[in-house]
Amino acid sequence: MNDILTPRERFGLLVIDERPDRCNIMPLVTSHAATVKDMKLRDYYTNGENMARAQIAALEKYGHDAISIFSEVGIIAEAMGSVFEYPENDLPIQRVPALKKKKIDELTIPNPKTTARLPVYLEAIEYAYDALGDKVPILVYIPAPFTTGMMLSEPNEFLMQTIKEPVQIERILAKSLDAAIELCYHTIDAGGLPIIVDPLASSSVISPKAYKQYALPYERRLIDYLHRYDLDVILHICGETTPIVNLLPETHADLISIDRVSMSDTIEEISGKLRLIGNYDTSQLAFSSPDVITHEVTEMVRQSKNAAKGYIAATGCEVPTQAPAENLIAFVNAAKETGWYWV
Repeated sequence: MNDILTPRERFGLLVIDERPDRCNIMPLVTSHAATVKDMKLRDYYTNGENMARAQIAALEKYGHDAISIFSEVGIIAEAMGSVFEYPENDLPIQRVPALKKKKIDELTIPNPKTTARLPVYLEAIEYAYDALGDKVPILVYIPAPFTTGMMLSEPNEFLMQTIKEPVQIERILAKSLDAAIELCYHTIDAGGLPIIVDPLASSSVISPKAYKQYALPYERRLIDYLHRYDLDVILHICGETTPIVNLLPETHADLISIDRVSMSDTIEEISGKLRLIGNYDTSQLAFSSPDVITHEVTEMVRQSKNAAKGYIAATGCEVPTQAPAENLIAFVNAAKETGWYWV
């Protein structure tokens, strides 16, 4: 069947608890878009127009339902003073965390219009919005305070401080929250929809206890801020999330994007409280075949599309940069074929 709604209309129905024509399809096509334009990664994440043009090219090639403005989770930390290296064909690599050079009180809240690579995001949002904003949601990945806090610090030291120096952690997280709010404000003003990403808060990195004590409260504060704009907010946590699934409704997120977790168990546990997004294994997109992907995505969507609050077919994490195009095409086509509600 041909699509009946635009991606923006489809997403709009989902968030007002109405069934769209089919489930939304939003694989996390981020830096992979650079390969669609045969673009060096450094040229992608340092130039907003390049980022937007690559995202639009990927959307046209694969036919999914969202543009994704994102490079890597260190972008706020870099704007606050962390030092990154820009390889030509890889994502930015952190070399010196800001708190290695300065004290927390010396860090300032960056201006997204002028500081480091934050203007790249705003330029990309504005270009994409002018081109397709009336038809396609423009998702902008904003690092959550816990993830930014760790990127401001030596990771091992930061994790030890969660045990030994909770007051210092709270100070780091409070400043990271202020920086995230500032970026969210400018993101919304430019036409983007913030999606909060907190990969360093997954159970692959920290304990459920640490998540509940430190990461969750600051996710909630950021999400509550966004609710002032009457937005439905997506929270994405890649990595292992099984031990914290039951805590996710406490974030106040409206949609939860999950990775390494049983979707059937998640549907049973929280689908009446949150709209679910996920969670196809990205390693399959990199290394499997279109036939296998078609079969597995068909089963995933068939199992998940009738989740009580709604469902978006997506990958569990970012689509690998070098994933074969035919594998992404198989993913999207299988999700479209299986995801129809109006038949």
